[in-house]
Amino acid sequence: MAKKLVIVESPAKAKTIQKYLGKDYEVSSSQGHVRDLPESKFGVKINGKIEPEFEIIEGKEKIVKELKSLSKGKEVLLATDNDREGEAIAWHLASILDLSLEEKNRIVFNEITENVIKEAVKKPRSVDIKMVNSQLTRRILDRIVGYEISPVLWRIFKGKLSAGRVQSAALRILVDQEKKIIAFKPQKYYEIRAEIFNEKTKLESFDGQDLGKKPFKDEKDAKEAFEYLKRSKFKVLNVKEEEIKIKSPLPFKTSTLQQSASSILNFPVSKTMKLAQQLYEGVEIDGETVALITYMRTDSYRISDVAKKSAKDYIQKNFGKEFCGENKSVKNVHNAQDAHEAIRPTYVEISPESLKGKLSKDLFTLYSLIWKRFMASQMTDSIYKKRTIIVSDEKGRGVFFVEFKKRIFDGFEKVEDTKTQTKYFPDVKIDQTVEVNSLSISEEMTSPPPRYTEATLVKKLETAGIGRPSTYATIIQTLIDRKYVEREKRNLVPTFLGIIVSEFLSKEFPKIVDLKFTASMEEELDLIESGKADWQKILKEFNEDFEKNLKSVKSNLKESFISMETDIKGPDGNYMYLKYGRYGPYLESKDGAHRMNIPSGSKIEYNGEQVHIEMATPELLDEKCPKCGAPLVKRVGRYGEFISCSRYPECDYTRTIPKYARGKCPKCGGKVLERKSKKGKTFFICENNPKRCDFISWYEPSNYKCPDDGETLYYKKKKGSEVLFCPTCKKEYEESDLEKD
Repeated sequence: MAKKLVIVESPAKAKTIQKYLGKDYEVSSSQGHVRDLPESKFGVKINGKIEPEFEIIEGKEKIVKELKSLSKGKEVLLATDNDREGEAIAWHLASILDLSLEEKNRIVFNEITENVIKEAVKKPRSVDIKMVNSQLTRRILDRIVGYEISPVLWRIFKGKLSAGRVQSAALRILVDQEKKIIAFKPQKYYEIRAEIFNEKTKLESFDGQDLGKKPFKDEKDAKEAFEYLKRSKFKVLNVKEEEIKIKSPLPFKTSTLQQSASSILNFPVSKTMKLAQQLYEGVEIDGETVALITYMRTDSYRISDVAKKSAKDYIQKNFGKEFCGENKSVKNVHNAQDAHEAIRPTYVEISPESLKGKLSKDLFTLYSLIWKRFMASQMTDSIYKKRTIIVSDEKGRGVFFVEFKKRIFDGFEKVEDTKTQTKYFPDVKIDQTVEVNSLSISEEMTSPPPRYTEATLVKKLETAGIGRPSTYATIIQTLIDRKYVEREKRNLVPTFLGIIVSEFLSKEFPKIVDLKFTASMEEELDLIESGKADWQKILKEFNEDFEKNLKSVKSNLKESFISMETDIKGPDGNYMYLKYGRYGPYLESKDGAHRMNIPSGSKIEYNGEQVHIEMATPELLDEKCPKCGAPLVKRVGRYGEFISCSRYPECDYTRTIPKYARGKCPKCGGKVLERKSKKGKTFFICENNPKRCDFISWYEPSNYKCPDDGETLYYKKKKGSEVLFCPTCKKEYEESDLEKD
């Protein structure tokens, strides 16, 4: 019988660690947090001392009962993640299982390999209460802001909106950028382009004027220059040559992994973190569970000496001694927590090539990205010969620059190609005649500031010191779930709702959305963790200041705060005003005499002065209304698409459009309908219910079967993404890993 119980956060990690520890240990999983602040009430006592009131999370009662049973008579080792969140989970488990906080019952590790795990269980420590206090402070701060501001938003917008401490600051970043885009006035200019030595380029200067700084703004001037160049002959004016180095990259930390996976692989941040978690906890390779990367939540670029040596040996063996890089001394960014190494492969000898066909496509591409970046970071710089050819007409009025690069030493680009090398590298001489081909002139417009993508928002959040890399995925997904932000291709675009909520918060709760203040709170959390600040004092000071602000806002709050002039005219010929009600935005005349609905799907934009509304027009159907004979139309309402009479409201005929689940009924094979409960929660019911089948579920069935027990798998949301799970064995799967039934 096992003498020691090791508790980790996930079943996958438990399985991997059990393999290394053997029969004297039993490894079980808490499946994440087991205790938290209650959902149904504030859950924080503020009376001299600030005290959280924790409850077992709904649905985790069975897990807690099992852990209590398993821990009886055994030494317990808490092996949750080595960060604030993991330390807090260990603290909660210690409280639930009546473990002493003085005992050395906490083990930590950065990678799940046999040697590291066996060493970790030999060196337990006590739970770090400073880390716990830092996490509790963050949790309570978020509860105070969310619980107190959300009802204010409900009163203003008449709907169940919510505000978050860090999310509101992130929304402010996106909205401020959108306001710059709206205010941007494009300017016309002209460019002259050509192709020289098979390389596309553009006119650099004309008559001594630097066109990069002062482009042609007058069409006449541009055309005169163009006509002159068309008649001209060209020669090589000068050739500049230099040797340049491209520095080998740093290994990944959490934020840079998120940025690269977003830019290169087009992965949402939430997906990157989910896949990285699987690579860290262990995946099946040739029938064996192998943890492929180190811990994926880290602010650090640090690499252990053991890992450096492994990389050096691999590089020397596979590429040659000349490719081994020198050790770099890298200073971490301000506020970085150095508890972990950078993200790297646990075994450098497991190359991406060796894993082809053994991992799902997404896991494979992410592992390849991590492996190549780590190996590149341990290799030498690449070296290029750069040749800049300066071409001009015979009078020297028009000048073109054409740049070419040839790699003369691969360095780190043996594994991570930067694609810097140009296709051609021509040999030329000064005064040599040059063919200038495809000469053209085009009218251009200056571009507005770019919208943020997930990658650039992560970079901005990190630079501003807002949130932590482990929270970026949640921040972005929360803004999308609340419909404050939408994804348009790769861009994150604030919705009209997001803009006006941010404007309201900026006006009434300026500190909550202030980037410097939010960043300063992150610094306070760091000070608590290092033992240099008192968490109770910080919470009290924040709460006192916040309560004064809240009291002032509530006393001056107007029901009609949202009243914005639109470009829609009412029956009286005057502009209507946009307001918010229980079911969203609507239009009302200034005197309140007329109201008008805004159909769902309408486009609402704000230019800083007036609201522009592009009313959605219902889709006309080739079907007559059974009540009055008028054509039927498809509309979009609160609960999705429905069919109604085109003469509404004169004729009130409506009917729903059935929405089906992606999978068939697990019981009878029939179609499964998606429905809404009275409280607006989605559920799924067989179309044959109740006549021939009784299937009903809160989860959407799929057409996939569990590889272990053959049961139907169901879709569910998890940390901003979607997984398939088996209700019988509790295992989770990626859709790309499975074959349909």
